[in-house]
Amino acid sequence: MKDNTKQAVAKEPFVRIAARKDDFCKPLTAVAIRVAALVGALLVCGLFIRLAANISVFEAFAAMLKGTFGQFGNATSMKIKCWDSAIYAARLLCISVALAPAFKMRFWNIGAEGQIVMGALITAIVMRDCTSLPSPLLYTLMILGCIAGGAIWGIVPAVFKAKWGTNETLFTLMMNYVAMKIMDFFYNDWKGLNSALEKINSKTKIGYLPEIFGHGYTINIIVFVLLAVIVFFYLKKTKQGYEIAVVGESNNTARYAGINVTKVMIRTMAISGAICGLGGFIIVAGNKHTIATNTVGGRGFTAIMVSWLAKFNPAYMILTSLLIVFFQKGAIQISTSLGLNDSFADIITGIIIFFIIGSEFFINYSVKFRSKEAKA
Repeated sequence: MKDNTKQAVAKEPFVRIAARKDDFCKPLTAVAIRVAALVGALLVCGLFIRLAANISVFEAFAAMLKGTFGQFGNATSMKIKCWDSAIYAARLLCISVALAPAFKMRFWNIGAEGQIVMGALITAIVMRDCTSLPSPLLYTLMILGCIAGGAIWGIVPAVFKAKWGTNETLFTLMMNYVAMKIMDFFYNDWKGLNSALEKINSKTKIGYLPEIFGHGYTINIIVFVLLAVIVFFYLKKTKQGYEIAVVGESNNTARYAGINVTKVMIRTMAISGAICGLGGFIIVAGNKHTIATNTVGGRGFTAIMVSWLAKFNPAYMILTSLLIVFFQKGAIQISTSLGLNDSFADIITGIIIFFIIGSEFFINYSVKFRSKEAKA
C-alpha cells in the first residue's frame, strides 16, 4: 500500500496549472499582473522596433504619442489628431458595447460588422430615396430602419442557435459576408460608371445629423458614450440583465430558475444587433454621409478585443477602447514616419494584445510547483 502511494506521488508533475477558485486573484494582484504584461509588451515591441527600424524605445513611444495626440506644441496638429482618435475610440466603444450583452450571455456574436453594415445601408437608402419627407419623419424612419436592420441580422443566428443548436460563431461570421455583398450590390448600382460613390445629398444635406461645436462627428461621441452608460445600467441593474448573466453561467440553471432561455437569447441578440445598426446610422448620417465596402473598416473584429479586455463591462470599455486606439494609431505613426509598410503596425499591435491576453491567463489560473513532501 505504501509503495503504491509513493509511486502515485512520484508521478505528480513538477509544474501544474490549476484554475483559481477560492484563491481568486486579488484586485491589486490582478492590476499588477496587467501592468507587468503591458511593460513586457512594450519592452518586446521596443526590441522589435530597434531591430526593424533602428530607433530607440523612447523615440518609438514619442512617435506613438504623436500619432495619437498630434505634435505637442502645434495646436492644429493636436486638435486634428485628438478628434480623429476620439472618433475612432467612440466607434470602437459603440461596437464593443453592442457586443457586451451577447458576450455576457456567452453567445459569441462575431457578426457586428454585418449588423453595422445593414444599419448603415438602410440609413443610406432612406437618405437617398426619401428626401421629400419632412425632417422629423425622415430621421425617425432612418433610426427605425437602421435598428430593424441590425436587429434582424442579430435575431437570425439567435433563432438558429436556440432552435437547432447551430454554432453562433460561424453563423454570425458568415452573415458578415452576406451583408457586405448586399452592400456591394447597392454601392456598385448607385455609383454607376463613376470611380466612387459621392456623398449622398451632398448639396442639400438632407438626412445629415446637426453639427455640435462646429463638428458633425461630435454627436457620434456623445451618442456612443450615452449608449455605454445605458447598457451598463441595463446589464447591472435590470431583471433582463440578471437573466442574461444567469443564461451565460448555465442554460440548465437558467431553465431550472424558470427563465425562458430561447426568449432571452433572441431578445439579447436583437438588442446587440440593434445597437450595431444604430452605430451604422451614426456613421453614415453623422460622419461619412455615404456607404462603401470599407464603411466599418474591420472595427467589428477589433471591438471584440475591446469588449473582452473590459470583461464585458461597458464602463471599462471606455478605457480599453482608448488603449487600443493609442496602440493602433501609434503603431501607424511609427510605420508611416519610417516609411514601413502597414504590416509593421499590425505586428506592434498584435504583440501588445498578445501580452494583454496572456496576462488574463495568470489572473484566472495559478501555476503550482510540486511540494517538498511530494518530492520526497
